[in-house]
Amino acid sequence: MSPTEPTTVVIGAGIAGLVAAIDLHRAGRAVTVLEAAPEPGGRVRTTVRDGFRLDHGFQVLFTAYPVLNAYLDHAALELREFLPAARIVRDSGAPALVGDALADRSLLLPSLMGRALPVRDLWRMLQLRRAAMMLSVESCFEPRYARMSTRDFLRAWGFSARTIDGFFAPFYGGILLDRSLSTRASVLLFTFKMLAEGRTAVPAAGMGAIPAQLAAQLPAGAVRCHTRVRALDVQGGSARGVVLDDGSVLAADTIVLATDLLTAHALTDTVRVRLDEPRAVLGCTTLYYACDRAVLPGRALWLNARRDATVSHAVTITDVAPSYAPAGRHLVAATVLGEAATRDDATLDAAVRSDLARMAPAPTPMALERLAICRVPVAQYAQPVLDGDVAAPTAITPLRGLVRASEVLHSSSLDGAARGGQMAARAVLEPGTDS
Repeated sequence: MSPTEPTTVVIGAGIAGLVAAIDLHRAGRAVTVLEAAPEPGGRVRTTVRDGFRLDHGFQVLFTAYPVLNAYLDHAALELREFLPAARIVRDSGAPALVGDALADRSLLLPSLMGRALPVRDLWRMLQLRRAAMMLSVESCFEPRYARMSTRDFLRAWGFSARTIDGFFAPFYGGILLDRSLSTRASVLLFTFKMLAEGRTAVPAAGMGAIPAQLAAQLPAGAVRCHTRVRALDVQGGSARGVVLDDGSVLAADTIVLATDLLTAHALTDTVRVRLDEPRAVLGCTTLYYACDRAVLPGRALWLNARRDATVSHAVTITDVAPSYAPAGRHLVAATVLGEAATRDDATLDAAVRSDLARMAPAPTPMALERLAICRVPVAQYAQPVLDGDVAAPTAITPLRGLVRASEVLHSSSLDGAARGGQMAARAVLEPGTDS
């Protein structure tokens, strides 16, 4: 490295930080990524326990993501696809299947015969699919959609309460982490478009394979794990480096702040810099169980539409990706949202077991071995309806030399994080042109 070569330190090796680092590296910039955790990924990580692959919360990859997927080798990830369908469990009656028949024609008759949704709403679903596909990603986030809630948007489209509460609340509530559907309609349209244009999948080795593949595109040693940043080093009104936990200072010409919201605000608050971004976050809890048979069989997501639901959605992930468990074993992932997700382990475990027993199609005793309760307090940032005109997010911060890389610059999604990383890299390389 030349003594005069510009250097950049990226704080955080999540998707946004890694994409920013890749773009900076490709542009010839010397870059170091600092990560407090044992491995890169941020919240997109996988822990292997007794042969089971446990993602840090139930997560999936949309293969239609236009930005993130440009950095990924899908073949090398060995993606395993979900069925483009869901099974809905209501207060009474057998679980009923509803699916995207345009993506998989075998789902047409089961969706019609299962009567999970009124036929008129199935037709509206196809029309909404077509409308979403005709929109550009940018159009999905236009003010007319950002100023309307998902629930109001669906009502305006004429969907019945049975479909809104029985399908959209558990399914998109799981994506938005908001079963009330108060999230802005832009996010619904964007995810609907991604679902229609591609597949939903997980890597055979777990979601952690995604950041691992991104990190491998950087020079050896560029990503330093087990390295926590304690503070920003500010001199003369500019960010000039970072202070590590051991008190040492790592100097840099530019700092890219690619941490989660809470950490970002904690670091900037100490130097009296206020980031113009949300502070409200949404969390979720996923419980993982090992079993000898697929208690919720199939590659479709199981949606819990019961009025007293604790589990929002669940899946036997090994029916999608058998590599998530040792041979002959199965892995069930059950996700809980809202207040229920914050209950103590014993109370939550009992409620989830009860829900899974009621959701299962076969009324036989289930021998479930709890492997983990994965609590993700910062899973997304809140995306409420926008009120009035809001300035376009920018990677530029009020502190000279400090650039932000985050999903808050676009949308709370893996693709939003990748876009945030791109914007940060552009802001470093071409100041004033981060959009």
